Amino acid sequence: MSVVFAISNQKGGVGKTTSVVNLAGYCALAGKKTLVIDNDPQGNASSVLGSGLADKSVYEGGVPSPTRLDGLLVIPASHDLHERERSLAQGAQGRLALRSALAPYRSAFDVIFIDCPPNLSLLPMNALLACDRLILPVQCEYFAMEGMAQLLAFVQDLRDTDHQVLTLHGILLTMHDHRHPLCRDVEAQIRQHFGAKTFATTIPRDVALAAAPSHGKTILEHDPLSAGGIAYLAAAKELIDGLE
Repeated sequence: MSVVFAISNQKGGVGKTTSVVNLAGYCALAGKKTLVIDNDPQGNASSVLGSGLADKSVYEGGVPSPTRLDGLLVIPASHDLHERERSLAQGAQGRLALRSALAPYRSAFDVIFIDCPPNLSLLPMNALLACDRLILPVQCEYFAMEGMAQLLAFVQDLRDTDHQVLTLHGILLTMHDHRHPLCRDVEAQIRQHFGAKTFATTIPRDVALAAAPSHGKTILEHDPLSAGGIAYLAAAKELIDGLE
């Protein structure tokens, strides 16, 4: 059975999609059969992985499409995912629709990543109720820490009300600049509070990471020897080691 990761933070611009596509790319490179679910109406993960928006999302029976990377497939977001979210809200089992949709794929893949929109609406709720583990990208600034606290409180509510067995796999520090005292301070506070639940690897601010999506590529394809490429390789190794 695969391990399903939701990568979520209700704050935008913290590196969720960047983390999804790059961790997935390196997992595939390591020989793990990997699936990305684009659960964000913006469809950025779909664009990076070369598929673009589809006619059917995972909720409507969308199926895995191959990417340029061997062993990595994607179920793209659809053009009307916002509309689909509204229809899910009207159904009694709308919160569990993604869990049901993923069931056929859990035995076919080693790792499944779900990319989430930057909010706490029904789409990320579906992801959190469908996944086994949460990866929380956190930008190294104080406002991002506040968003992290809100998401973790939301996750705890889901555990209490839906009896969801969901663990925090790790907090991934993104857009890190070790030269900046604020970044170092935020990192120190998070590591002190969460300990081993924080990835040892930090993801730096890197021009190559910012440029790769504009070329429709993962960092593995665009510039694997960049600082960002090396960092995501190390983070993926941590993730894979945590599965074994």
